[in-house]
Amino acid sequence: MKRSAATLAILVALAAGLGYQLAATSPLAPPADAAGSDGAGSGAPGGAAGPNVAGLLDDAASPVVGNPAGRVSMVEFFDYRCPYCRAMQPAITALLAQDKSVRLVLKEWPIFGGVSIYAAKVALAANWQGKFLAVHDAIFALPRPMDQASVRAAAAKAGVDMARLDRDLKQRDGELDAALARNQREARALGFQGTPGLVIGRVVVPGALSEADLRHLVAEQKALPAPR
Repeated sequence: MKRSAATLAILVALAAGLGYQLAATSPLAPPADAAGSDGAGSGAPGGAAGPNVAGLLDDAASPVVGNPAGRVSMVEFFDYRCPYCRAMQPAITALLAQDKSVRLVLKEWPIFGGVSIYAAKVALAANWQGKFLAVHDAIFALPRPMDQASVRAAAAKAGVDMARLDRDLKQRDGELDAALARNQREARALGFQGTPGLVIGRVVVPGALSEADLRHLVAEQKALPAPR
């Protein structure tokens, strides 16, 4: 789904670090000269190259759940072993079940390394079978600590064709590595230091939120004039 120039301008400002200080919640506004931007961010915090801003919302490798045409776009950067991500997962599930205006883009960011990277790749590979959300939920439901065997068991229970999964993990590993690398660049350009990291409409939130806070921010974003 393509975004309007105004929406991309907001995210250009975000990616480039223009005109905001990252805090508990950071409202964003486009700079005056951003209207003609092609969506390429630069000069991101820490000197890293900015992300492809359109890709933040529309990267084909980043699964979308909720309402694909929802008015409020929300992006979550997460790690399956992050305790805060795990604690927030029921709140996000409840939000999506009850508010059909939310389009959630899920960004695998396995900062814990090891089995987190394996779990992220399994979930992304499952997306090629149309099984991402089932695997995503199943992995989050695993008890800690998890290992590769438990991740595989969760995927199998979610209905994944394991023979195909193994082929894809081997033959398309370069695609998976590239997707995770893009997510890493985007997260760093947004100023995130860890997981979870959220973008809710025009607001950046570095950290977990309660269900009530998620609803409040979504409601605020719905109340704003639609970008033109």
